[in-house]
Amino acid sequence: MWLMTITVGLVTLVLVTWLRDYVKRWRMPPGPFFWPIIGNIYFFSGRMYTTCTDLAKKYGDVFSLKMGMTDVVVLNSLDAVKEAFVKKGVDFAGRPYILSMDIFSEGGKDIAFTDYSPTWKLHRKLFHGAIRGYALGENLQTKVHESLEDTIAEFTKMEGQAVDLEVYIYKLVYNVICSAAFGVRYTMDDEEFNTLMKINKDTEEIVGQGLLADVYPSLRFLPSPTLTTIRKMTKQYMGIMQRHLEEHRETFDPSNLRDITDHMIKAQKDAEEEGIQDINSLTDTHLRQTISDIFGGGTDTTIFTLRWAILYLAVYPEIQEKVAAELDSVVGRDRLPELSDREATPYTEATILEVMRMGSIAPLSLPHATTVDTTLRGYQIPKGTWVMPNLWALHRDPDTWGDPDVFRPERFLDENGKPVPKPAALMPFSAGRRACPGEAVGKADTFLLLGGLVQNFRFSIPEGEGPPDLTPDDKTGGDTCIPYPYKVVMTCRK
Repeated sequence: MWLMTITVGLVTLVLVTWLRDYVKRWRMPPGPFFWPIIGNIYFFSGRMYTTCTDLAKKYGDVFSLKMGMTDVVVLNSLDAVKEAFVKKGVDFAGRPYILSMDIFSEGGKDIAFTDYSPTWKLHRKLFHGAIRGYALGENLQTKVHESLEDTIAEFTKMEGQAVDLEVYIYKLVYNVICSAAFGVRYTMDDEEFNTLMKINKDTEEIVGQGLLADVYPSLRFLPSPTLTTIRKMTKQYMGIMQRHLEEHRETFDPSNLRDITDHMIKAQKDAEEEGIQDINSLTDTHLRQTISDIFGGGTDTTIFTLRWAILYLAVYPEIQEKVAAELDSVVGRDRLPELSDREATPYTEATILEVMRMGSIAPLSLPHATTVDTTLRGYQIPKGTWVMPNLWALHRDPDTWGDPDVFRPERFLDENGKPVPKPAALMPFSAGRRACPGEAVGKADTFLLLGGLVQNFRFSIPEGEGPPDLTPDDKTGGDTCIPYPYKVVMTCRK
């Protein structure tokens, strides 16, 4: 009898919860039928961004899903994204609690994954200060050129060979960001470099596969090899960040700020001297997490963009030659491209924008969460609802782009080859208060790195191979768009 009583009680609880959620759905944006407990979790596998694009055709540009028992609202149009993230920015500026991200961020002490709060605003301000103080202008340009010169020498030795450049692009970008963040440059066999790259790749794979404990947080109390791996990777990764922070603190000189880590230490010391009330938000944990955000945000986006760019340029050699001709005309061959060349190289800039549109590195951005009970398009959105902007849908909207599946940099230029105002629907770094704070650095990095590579090499598909797959690698699920592994042949431009 007791077993039957428990069973009946559990079934009744599930049904009551399900009916309550269905009543709540009447006031929220429409969406597909969801099952008790599992909700619409079957939609959250594979390339979720294309699934959401298809669902929008039936339910409208704002619709609801259930990820397990969690409410999720998906935004599939520019108007919807602007209303939520710009017009009602604070209402939609939160971050949901995601167990794996909480582990990575050591309890929400970073910028990317922590919830909207005074602490988050303080660290974002420090982030911008460090970027302005060190990572833009001559400092960044010098670091890029140093790393580029090493890579050009390596690529020259591989001329004529069919090569997968992924690991070399990782090294190229890591050496730029690591040099700016904590004054380190790597060789291909460097243990720390290979550790960082492995952690990066393992994280991509884990996030791409999804984690049930992110959907059902109560599962965190059960033994899980995946959670054990995440905790181990976080400890290893943050150990590297902490070691660099401690080394910098031992040799810190406020009159000689060498890199971003020095800028963060100075911000901490200034705050201590000024006696700010929120000093508990500037612990070493917060500092290494902010440095980690600068490091991670500055590497992944640039690495994936460069991988897409080289692939597209190899597939479309006529576009590649236009970029090379423009660089020859403006920059010449006696020096590497500089940030001051960007205005005079509109076709190169347009090509980078087209790569970012077609690649859509973060197709669903990072999930937002509502900070209060609010409304959108007349629908009620309860506090704590997950909100996901489908940037892929914005970047592939035929009403905006006309021929969205065609790689065509000219769409960003007028008939005279001059830049036209960038369409608002292009949001590779998202929008609003939670837009990527490293956007300026990412764009500058990509211009300098891609410009230097195309200036020196012609990239082509290996002879005898068919056209490569230009669809994103589906092993990363709906979180990241990266190309399938590919090889190119490099020819030095004489």
